[in-house]
Amino acid sequence: MNVTTGAMPTRGLAEAGRLHLRRGTAADADACGRIFWEAFASVASRHDFPAEPVTSQFAAMMAPLWLGQAGIDCVVAEAEGALVGCAFSDRRDPVIGIGPVCVAPQAQDAGIGRAMMQWLLHGYIQEGAAAVRLVQTAYHYRSLALYAKLGFVVREPLSVVSGSPLGVVIPGRSVRPASADDLPVCNAICSSVHGHDRGAELGEAAGMGMAVVVEKAGEVTGYATGFGYGFHAVGRENADLMALIGSAPSILGLGILVPSRNAELLRWCLGNGLHIVQQSTLMTIGHYQEPAGAWLPSIRY
Repeated sequence: MNVTTGAMPTRGLAEAGRLHLRRGTAADADACGRIFWEAFASVASRHDFPAEPVTSQFAAMMAPLWLGQAGIDCVVAEAEGALVGCAFSDRRDPVIGIGPVCVAPQAQDAGIGRAMMQWLLHGYIQEGAAAVRLVQTAYHYRSLALYAKLGFVVREPLSVVSGSPLGVVIPGRSVRPASADDLPVCNAICSSVHGHDRGAELGEAAGMGMAVVVEKAGEVTGYATGFGYGFHAVGRENADLMALIGSAPSILGLGILVPSRNAELLRWCLGNGLHIVQQSTLMTIGHYQEPAGAWLPSIRY
Protein backbone atom coordinates (compact mmCIF):
# COMPACT_ATOMS: atom_id res chain seq x y z
CA MET A 1 0.00 0.00 0.00
CA ASN A 2 1.43 3.37 -0.93
CA VAL A 3 1.11 6.58 1.04
CA THR A 4 -1.85 8.68 -0.04
CA THR A 5 -3.02 12.11 1.04
CA GLY A 6 -5.09 14.87 -0.52
CA ALA A 7 -3.75 18.28 -1.48
CA MET A 8 -4.55 20.79 1.25
CA PRO A 9 -4.46 24.58 0.77
CA THR A 10 -2.15 26.46 3.11
CA ARG A 11 -2.99 29.76 4.76
CA GLY A 12 -1.31 32.96 5.86
CA LEU A 13 2.27 33.33 4.65
CA ALA A 14 2.06 30.30 2.41
CA GLU A 15 -1.21 31.42 0.84
CA ALA A 16 0.15 34.89 0.19
CA GLY A 17 3.13 33.47 -1.68
CA ARG A 18 5.57 34.83 0.89
CA LEU A 19 6.87 31.42 1.96
CA HIS A 20 9.79 29.63 0.31
CA LEU A 21 10.54 25.96 1.05
CA ARG A 22 13.86 24.28 0.34
CA ARG A 23 16.07 21.49 1.62
CA GLY A 24 17.97 22.31 4.78
CA THR A 25 21.76 22.50 4.69
CA ALA A 26 24.55 22.60 7.26
CA ALA A 27 24.46 26.39 7.05
CA ASP A 28 20.96 26.29 8.59
CA ALA A 29 22.07 24.45 11.74
CA ASP A 30 22.09 27.42 14.14
CA ALA A 31 18.73 28.73 12.98
CA CYS A 32 17.15 25.25 13.03
CA GLY A 33 18.44 24.59 16.54
CA ARG A 34 17.06 27.88 17.78
CA ILE A 35 13.64 27.32 16.15
CA PHE A 36 13.54 23.73 17.44
CA TRP A 37 13.92 24.96 21.01
CA GLU A 38 11.74 28.08 20.79
CA ALA A 39 8.88 26.35 18.97
CA PHE A 40 8.50 23.51 21.47
CA ALA A 41 9.24 25.67 24.52
CA SER A 42 6.56 28.19 23.57
CA VAL A 43 3.87 25.55 23.03
CA ALA A 44 4.82 23.65 26.19
CA SER A 45 4.78 26.78 28.35
CA ARG A 46 1.29 27.67 27.15
CA HIS A 47 0.08 24.26 28.35
CA ASP A 48 2.25 24.14 31.49
CA PHE A 49 4.30 21.14 30.36
CA PRO A 50 8.08 20.68 30.12
CA ALA A 51 9.66 21.47 26.76
CA GLU A 52 10.29 18.30 24.77
CA PRO A 53 13.86 19.18 23.70
CA VAL A 54 14.43 19.62 27.49
CA THR A 55 17.13 22.31 27.02
CA SER A 56 18.16 24.83 24.38
CA GLN A 57 21.62 23.26 24.43
CA PHE A 58 20.16 19.89 23.41
CA ALA A 59 18.29 21.49 20.50
CA ALA A 60 21.43 23.32 19.39
CA MET A 61 23.39 20.05 19.50
CA MET A 62 20.86 17.92 17.61
CA ALA A 63 20.12 20.22 14.66
CA PRO A 64 23.62 20.02 13.11
CA LEU A 65 23.79 16.29 13.78
CA TRP A 66 20.54 15.69 11.88
CA LEU A 67 21.51 18.02 9.06
CA GLY A 68 24.73 16.07 8.56
CA GLN A 69 23.31 12.57 8.99
CA ALA A 70 22.72 10.29 6.02
CA GLY A 71 19.10 9.23 5.75
CA ILE A 72 17.70 12.27 7.56
CA ASP A 73 15.73 14.71 5.39
CA CYS A 74 15.15 18.35 6.33
CA VAL A 75 12.91 20.99 4.81
CA VAL A 76 13.19 24.61 5.92
CA ALA A 77 10.74 27.47 5.45
CA GLU A 78 11.86 31.02 4.73
CA ALA A 79 9.76 34.18 4.82
CA GLU A 80 11.11 37.60 3.91
CA GLY A 81 14.68 36.34 4.11
CA ALA A 82 14.38 34.75 7.56
CA LEU A 83 14.15 31.07 8.51
CA VAL A 84 10.78 30.54 10.21
CA GLY A 85 10.42 26.75 10.24
CA CYS A 86 12.11 23.39 9.83
CA ALA A 87 10.93 19.80 9.68
CA PHE A 88 12.98 16.61 9.81
CA SER A 89 12.25 13.05 8.74
CA ASP A 90 14.08 9.75 9.12
CA ARG A 91 14.20 7.54 6.04
CA ARG A 92 16.96 5.14 7.09
CA ASP A 93 14.53 2.21 7.25
CA PRO A 94 11.44 1.11 5.26
CA VAL A 95 9.01 3.13 7.40
CA ILE A 96 9.59 6.90 7.27
CA GLY A 97 9.36 8.75 10.58
CA ILE A 98 8.63 12.48 10.65
CA GLY A 99 9.74 14.85 13.38
CA PRO A 100 10.42 17.26 14.83
CA VAL A 101 8.26 19.77 12.95
CA CYS A 102 9.09 23.25 14.23
CA VAL A 103 7.71 26.73 13.53
CA ALA A 104 9.13 29.88 15.11
CA PRO A 105 6.72 31.26 17.74
CA GLN A 106 6.21 34.57 15.92
CA ALA A 107 5.26 32.72 12.72
CA GLN A 108 2.92 30.05 14.12
CA ASP A 109 -0.66 29.64 12.86
CA ALA A 110 0.28 30.94 9.40
CA GLY A 111 0.20 27.62 7.50
CA ILE A 112 3.94 26.99 7.72
CA GLY A 113 3.75 23.64 9.48
CA ARG A 114 1.17 22.45 6.97
CA ALA A 115 3.32 23.60 4.05
CA MET A 116 6.40 21.77 5.33
CA MET A 117 4.42 18.58 5.97
CA GLN A 118 2.96 18.72 2.47
CA TRP A 119 6.44 19.21 1.03
CA LEU A 120 7.71 16.10 2.79
CA LEU A 121 4.64 13.97 2.09
CA HIS A 122 4.55 14.92 -1.59
CA GLY A 123 8.11 13.69 -2.02
CA TYR A 124 7.40 10.40 -0.29
CA ILE A 125 4.21 9.85 -2.28
CA GLN A 126 6.13 10.45 -5.51
CA GLU A 127 8.68 7.86 -4.40
CA GLY A 128 5.98 5.30 -3.60
CA ALA A 129 6.78 5.06 0.11
CA ALA A 130 4.77 2.36 1.86
CA ALA A 131 4.31 4.11 5.21
CA VAL A 132 4.93 7.36 7.06
CA ARG A 133 4.60 7.76 10.82
CA LEU A 134 4.98 10.36 13.54
CA VAL A 135 4.42 10.84 17.25
CA GLN A 136 2.25 13.82 18.15
CA THR A 137 2.14 15.60 21.53
CA ALA A 138 -1.36 14.95 22.82
CA TYR A 139 -1.97 18.31 24.50
CA HIS A 140 -1.18 20.16 21.26
CA TYR A 141 -4.61 19.87 19.64
CA ARG A 142 -3.73 22.03 16.64
CA SER A 143 -1.03 19.61 15.51
CA LEU A 144 -3.40 16.68 16.00
CA ALA A 145 -5.98 18.42 13.82
CA LEU A 146 -3.39 19.24 11.16
CA TYR A 147 -2.08 15.69 10.93
CA ALA A 148 -5.60 14.27 10.83
CA LYS A 149 -6.49 16.62 7.94
CA LEU A 150 -3.35 15.53 6.09
CA GLY A 151 -4.49 11.90 6.27
CA PHE A 152 -2.76 10.55 9.38
CA VAL A 153 -4.66 7.98 11.46
CA VAL A 154 -4.41 7.63 15.25
CA ARG A 155 -2.95 4.22 16.07
CA GLU A 156 -1.75 4.22 19.66
CA PRO A 157 -1.95 6.42 22.77
CA LEU A 158 1.47 6.68 24.39
CA SER A 159 2.52 7.52 27.95
CA VAL A 160 5.85 9.31 28.35
CA VAL A 161 7.38 7.91 31.55
CA SER A 162 10.55 9.02 33.29
CA GLY A 163 12.47 8.75 36.54
CA SER A 164 15.69 7.55 38.06
CA PRO A 165 17.42 4.36 36.84
CA LEU A 166 15.58 1.36 38.26
CA GLY A 167 18.36 -1.17 38.65
CA VAL A 168 15.75 -3.95 38.43
CA VAL A 169 16.67 -7.48 37.31
CA ILE A 170 13.96 -9.70 35.82
CA PRO A 171 14.43 -13.39 36.75
CA GLY A 172 15.38 -15.48 33.74
CA ARG A 173 16.49 -12.47 31.69
CA SER A 174 19.95 -10.97 31.23
CA VAL A 175 20.93 -7.77 29.38
CA ARG A 176 24.21 -7.09 27.60
CA PRO A 177 25.59 -4.71 24.95
CA ALA A 178 24.53 -5.49 21.39
CA SER A 179 27.11 -6.52 18.79
CA ALA A 180 27.06 -6.74 15.01
CA ASP A 181 26.43 -10.49 15.35
CA ASP A 182 23.11 -9.75 17.08
CA LEU A 183 21.67 -7.67 14.25
CA PRO A 184 20.08 -10.48 12.20
CA VAL A 185 18.12 -11.94 15.12
CA CYS A 186 17.17 -8.47 16.37
CA ASN A 187 15.87 -7.54 12.93
CA ALA A 188 13.90 -10.78 12.82
CA ILE A 189 12.30 -9.99 16.18
CA CYS A 190 11.39 -6.47 15.04
CA SER A 191 9.89 -7.86 11.83
CA SER A 192 7.83 -10.40 13.80
CA VAL A 193 6.45 -7.62 16.01
CA HIS A 194 5.95 -4.82 13.47
CA GLY A 195 6.10 -6.41 10.03
CA HIS A 196 9.32 -4.54 9.19
CA ASP A 197 12.75 -4.10 10.71
CA ARG A 198 14.63 -0.97 11.76
CA GLY A 199 18.00 -2.40 10.88
CA ALA A 200 19.78 0.78 9.83
CA GLU A 201 18.76 2.58 13.00
CA LEU A 202 19.71 -0.42 15.14
CA GLY A 203 23.03 -0.86 13.36
CA GLU A 204 23.99 2.75 14.01
CA ALA A 205 23.06 2.47 17.69
CA ALA A 206 25.05 -0.75 18.06
CA GLY A 207 28.04 0.84 16.31
CA MET A 208 27.96 3.71 18.84
CA GLY A 209 27.78 1.27 21.76
CA MET A 210 24.28 2.38 22.78
CA ALA A 211 22.18 -0.66 21.82
CA VAL A 212 21.60 -3.55 24.20
CA VAL A 213 19.96 -6.97 23.85
CA VAL A 214 18.04 -9.09 26.34
CA GLU A 215 18.49 -12.85 26.49
CA LYS A 216 16.39 -15.70 27.85
CA ALA A 217 18.14 -19.07 28.26
CA GLY A 218 20.96 -17.81 26.05
CA GLU A 219 18.65 -16.72 23.22
CA VAL A 220 18.21 -13.06 22.21
CA THR A 221 14.57 -12.14 22.77
CA GLY A 222 14.63 -8.35 22.36
CA TYR A 223 16.69 -5.22 22.05
CA ALA A 224 16.75 -1.48 22.72
CA THR A 225 18.65 1.15 20.75
CA GLY A 226 18.83 3.19 23.96
CA PHE A 227 16.46 4.59 26.58
CA GLY A 228 14.64 7.86 26.04
CA TYR A 229 12.78 9.93 23.47
CA GLY A 230 15.00 9.13 20.52
CA PHE A 231 15.22 5.36 20.99
CA HIS A 232 13.01 2.34 20.36
CA ALA A 233 12.82 -1.22 21.69
CA VAL A 234 11.11 -4.48 20.81
CA GLY A 235 10.75 -7.80 22.60
CA ARG A 236 8.92 -11.07 22.29
CA GLU A 237 7.26 -10.55 25.68
CA ASN A 238 6.71 -7.78 28.21
CA ALA A 239 9.32 -9.39 30.47
CA ASP A 240 11.91 -8.62 27.80
CA LEU A 241 11.09 -4.91 27.88
CA MET A 242 10.96 -4.92 31.68
CA ALA A 243 14.47 -6.36 31.76
CA LEU A 244 15.68 -3.78 29.25
CA ILE A 245 14.10 -0.82 31.07
CA GLY A 246 15.25 -2.18 34.41
CA SER A 247 18.84 -2.23 33.15
CA ALA A 248 18.87 1.34 31.79
CA PRO A 249 21.72 3.39 33.27
CA SER A 250 19.69 6.55 32.61
CA ILE A 251 16.61 7.77 30.78
CA LEU A 252 17.52 10.45 28.28
CA GLY A 253 15.36 13.40 27.36
CA LEU A 254 11.76 13.70 28.42
CA GLY A 255 11.27 9.97 28.93
CA ILE A 256 10.45 6.57 27.48
CA LEU A 257 7.36 6.23 25.27
CA VAL A 258 5.20 3.35 26.55
CA PRO A 259 2.09 2.21 24.63
CA SER A 260 -0.69 3.05 27.08
CA ARG A 261 -2.81 0.05 26.05
CA ASN A 262 -0.04 -2.25 27.31
CA ALA A 263 -1.51 -2.14 30.81
CA GLU A 264 0.90 -4.71 32.23
CA LEU A 265 4.01 -2.85 31.11
CA LEU A 266 2.70 0.60 32.07
CA ARG A 267 1.64 -0.68 35.51
CA TRP A 268 5.08 -2.24 36.00
CA CYS A 269 6.81 1.03 35.11
CA LEU A 270 4.66 2.99 37.56
CA GLY A 271 4.99 0.34 40.25
CA ASN A 272 8.77 0.59 40.02
CA GLY A 273 8.90 4.32 40.59
CA LEU A 274 8.65 5.80 37.11
CA HIS A 275 6.08 8.55 36.60
CA ILE A 276 4.03 9.83 33.67
CA VAL A 277 5.27 13.13 32.23
CA GLN A 278 2.73 13.59 29.43
CA GLN A 279 0.70 11.80 26.77
CA SER A 280 1.53 11.43 23.09
CA THR A 281 -0.11 9.86 20.04
CA LEU A 282 1.31 7.56 17.37
CA MET A 283 -0.18 8.44 13.97
CA THR A 284 0.37 6.84 10.57
CA ILE A 285 -0.26 7.11 6.85
CA GLY A 286 -0.05 4.01 4.69
CA HIS A 287 0.57 0.43 5.74
CA TYR A 288 0.30 -0.34 9.44
CA GLN A 289 0.46 -3.75 11.10
CA GLU A 290 -0.92 -4.01 14.60
CA PRO A 291 2.16 -4.93 16.68
CA ALA A 292 2.34 -8.58 17.73
CA GLY A 293 4.60 -8.41 20.75
CA ALA A 294 6.10 -5.91 23.16
CA TRP A 295 7.47 -2.60 21.90
CA LEU A 296 8.49 0.95 22.72
CA PRO A 297 8.46 3.58 19.94
CA SER A 298 10.86 6.46 19.51
CA ILE A 299 9.64 10.04 19.17
CA ARG A 300 9.40 9.57 15.37
CA TYR A 301 7.62 6.17 15.49
